[in-house]
Amino acid sequence: QIITFILGMGAIWALYLTAHALRAQRFRILLPTQLDYRASFSALSIGYLALHVFPFRLGELVRPYLVREQRQVPFGDSLAVVVIERILDVLMLLCMILATSWFVELPLKVEVWGRDVLGLAQHGAGAVGVAGIVGVAVIVALGPGALTWTDRLPGGSIFRRFREALVALAKRPAVAAQALGLSVVIWLLTLFAVQLQLRASAGVPSGFLDALATWSVTLSGMTVLPTPGFFGGFEAACSAALQLLGALPSAAAPFAIVLHLTQFVFTVALGGVFLAIEGLSLREVVARSREPDA
Repeated sequence: QIITFILGMGAIWALYLTAHALRAQRFRILLPTQLDYRASFSALSIGYLALHVFPFRLGELVRPYLVREQRQVPFGDSLAVVVIERILDVLMLLCMILATSWFVELPLKVEVWGRDVLGLAQHGAGAVGVAGIVGVAVIVALGPGALTWTDRLPGGSIFRRFREALVALAKRPAVAAQALGLSVVIWLLTLFAVQLQLRASAGVPSGFLDALATWSVTLSGMTVLPTPGFFGGFEAACSAALQLLGALPSAAAPFAIVLHLTQFVFTVALGGVFLAIEGLSLREVVARSREPDA
């Protein structure tokens, strides 16, 4: 049983590692400036660790800070790419929620702590997706001259950098298509990892559509209930999804805890390895990434 457990966890973490590697490649190709893959992977690992440890998504600034310090990539360029990545991820979440509503029989409301997490996430993701697309169109259409007033705002140069990154991406349609394709594969790999863990657990449904519904509701809960480290909201949403799919609370709750710990340990371990390799302190990196000069 121990060997089976080790092999199972190895397969699950291998899927997470592959998805992580593809995220590093997506970040790298979206940048208008060149960045070697090793630096992209290292910054992503440390940045995701910060996201899971510090509240209010402070870790989003860590990756741009690190690639600026280590590879002289302009902070605004990489931060603009992080925004583009988030738009892609939100669109992927919206697609998963829509697929769940089409192919999986769930109640119209999936309530966690009194909130309809699936409905709120669907509306929120749709609004962010539409706002992102409209915002992109407006920023590109305004032209660099029209953004002069934003330069006077604190951190206002990010709008200019964001526009420059979008214009550069528009001139590389093959790269844009590759980034979209990578996003699809990243989320599919994550779904396969969740399904593999479902299959390794007793008393929970383990089909691909079950994994789709479970992960969609879990992500919705993490979005609507953004607790520090995602603890609490993750488990509540995941357990609720499994119970709606027919699992007993005695099986759903432990699975939700194990699933979260599996992902959390992977993120912390990988980020910790690269913190040690780079000789950095996570608290210091997060603090410096928030300084005005960044």
